[in-house]
Amino acid sequence: MALNAIQLTNLKPKATDYRVPDEDGLYVLVRKNGVRLWRFDYTLHGIRRTLSIGEYGEEREGKVTLARARCIHADAIEAIAKGEHPVSPAQARRLAEEGAKAKAAAEEAAKADAEQRTFGRLADEWLAARKVGNSPKTYARDVRSVGYLKDGYRGGKGFGAVSVEQVETSHLSNLCEKFNTPTRIRVISAARKIVGVAKRKGWIKHSPFADVDFNEGLAKHRQKKRPAITDEAKLAQLLRDIEGYDGRGHNLTRYGLKLLALTFVRPDTVAKATWSSFDLRKATWVIPFADLKMQWLRTETGEAVEDFVVPLSRQTVALLRELHEITGKGRYLFPALGVGRNPGDVMSENTLNFALHSLGYKDVHCAHGFRSSASTILNRQRNGDGRRMFDRSLVELQLDHQDGSTRAIYDRDDALPERIELMQYWADLLDTLRGGGRSKAKQLKAA
Repeated sequence: MALNAIQLTNLKPKATDYRVPDEDGLYVLVRKNGVRLWRFDYTLHGIRRTLSIGEYGEEREGKVTLARARCIHADAIEAIAKGEHPVSPAQARRLAEEGAKAKAAAEEAAKADAEQRTFGRLADEWLAARKVGNSPKTYARDVRSVGYLKDGYRGGKGFGAVSVEQVETSHLSNLCEKFNTPTRIRVISAARKIVGVAKRKGWIKHSPFADVDFNEGLAKHRQKKRPAITDEAKLAQLLRDIEGYDGRGHNLTRYGLKLLALTFVRPDTVAKATWSSFDLRKATWVIPFADLKMQWLRTETGEAVEDFVVPLSRQTVALLRELHEITGKGRYLFPALGVGRNPGDVMSENTLNFALHSLGYKDVHCAHGFRSSASTILNRQRNGDGRRMFDRSLVELQLDHQDGSTRAIYDRDDALPERIELMQYWADLLDTLRGGGRSKAKQLKAA
């Protein structure tokens, strides 16, 4: 017979505990102290157990009413029918509390993990890896790029504190507007590689910087014009002045200037040249791709990534054999003399420029200017019938100005015979000019 509220209220304690049934196995256990407890005995998988539902009373007192007890009882029967043990209110509260604590702990861990997964921390991790296997100059550029990305630049906000998962295209796009083209490309490259690490780690599924042209709509970089002599008579005088230059340490600076004039490679390439890159028997100088100007940019933009071969004229080979007697036992052609505030491993480009300044060519001709000298004068050379002696694209190729149009015309290997001829002609021409002779340059009309 089902109980009602009045009956439950009138239940009095006895000398011993006793039970009062409700329905379907639900009952009240009346203790000697007068406490009335809801109970339900059941058997599951051959094991008899008792479900403690709670003390009878008003819900506002934290107790279990008749209606609530029957509801819990009904849930218990349903659970048993599914082969599951029913859960008491106390167990439910405990599980809820444990679940809440677990959820809070998970959220705290996720927060701490998110703090570890900021773009800035990942950038530092990438930067540490870049320190190994890269030149100090390349690493210094990486440090600057990461600094811009983390801290911003000229009003453009950095995003080092942003979680990697929350980094968006706009974060980099807004910052890119503050850079010139070379710096912008370098920073974009660094940003893409950093989020690439996040993708490899499984932190993100897609890079926010992929398939986006961050240069679109932004001003192109304007190259700074360097002082250079392109007049043959003035170049001849410069060559004679270099012959008379008297520098320190076996006059290595003069050798450097003469090698620049003969090969017209970039000054930094001459300064850090290693003997292992030269084959004087084959008269070639192979400049590793990693040492070429803006090799990072060539890789990013899909340009040629092979080593650059410089054919050596007879005069250049003779100069190098002479220099080998001085520095051939070491790694570099032009080792640093170990002077100044921060002497490096090799001669600096500034050393070459200061030598030109001392000869009176400040703001007239710089170390990099030999490239303009060679380009301009070689492009002026003409055959007897007035045609160019050398195709303009061949000269550009030898200058390592290898854009798409040059690649379409020449392959470096296929053009090697032509470039050998070009470099020997140039060396012979310098001898001619130094001796007071004239070239086959086109006579340009005065403007």
